[in-house]
Amino acid sequence: MKKTVNLSKEDILHLAQLANLKLSEKEVITFQKQLTETLDYVENLNELNIKDITPTNYSTDIKNCTFDDGTVCERMFSQEEALENTNEKKNSYFVVKRIM
Repeated sequence: MKKTVNLSKEDILHLAQLANLKLSEKEVITFQKQLTETLDYVENLNELNIKDITPTNYSTDIKNCTFDDGTVCERMFSQEEALENTNEKKNSYFVVKRIM
């Protein structure tokens, strides 16, 4: 059964006070209507049957986002091998020109 939420003028003024907003009478009426519609829409979510749905942090069931291509999961080059063909290195890092 659908519940309806009815926000009063006092509710809107209280919310405005909490948000430190000064609202005109026209804005109070507008927000009263809009917030009531928003709360009614959100209240509809309570009608969904979610009994058999397991909670998740992701929208998909991805556990590992890398591809299994048959290669061994280890570095292809050692730090020294990666740096051996560069002319400019410092403390085992590439030296590049400043970007900014």
